[in-house]
Amino acid sequence: MFNIESKGFFARRRRVVADKKLSKADFERIADQIGASPFPARKVGFVAARQATREETIRTLWNDEETRNTAYPGDWIVTNMSPRKGVLRDKSGHTNTYVIRADTFARLYEPDSGETEFGPVYKPKGVVEAIHLSGGFDILAPWGKTQRSHDGYLLLNGTEVYGNDRETFEATYSAVR
Repeated sequence: MFNIESKGFFARRRRVVADKKLSKADFERIADQIGASPFPARKVGFVAARQATREETIRTLWNDEETRNTAYPGDWIVTNMSPRKGVLRDKSGHTNTYVIRADTFARLYEPDSGETEFGPVYKPKGVVEAIHLSGGFDILAPWGKTQRSHDGYLLLNGTEVYGNDRETFEATYSAVR
């Protein structure tokens, strides 16, 4: 179940709030209810990644805390990079780091050249569907933790629905034409 809150001048800023994981059908209903056409986007930014060897709590930051997740041995701890392989940092210097489950990483990324302090460099594979939410989101992510942003994109990747802050999305994704 989800709610769409309207804010701002003429209530044009839409924010999705959900305390349960969103499904593909929810993604499609949200797009319909806000009058948005989901668009295909390909990740063009690279990532640096390393596998966790012990249980670790990872805070995903971008100008504030976006979410928290626990990496278990074998899971991948991933740091976003630009299309030119520079590590992305927010205005406070924090990296945009997150967790991808061990059984999912190979479907999303493949090895590339280069090494960083955050691990070897990988390039993305595949395409997602995206909807811009100028009011952001406060949702339960597929990994079971709250994810929030004041301005961001809702992404459909296969059957998983999650959010991405506007700044990181626009720095690491490109619309597929």
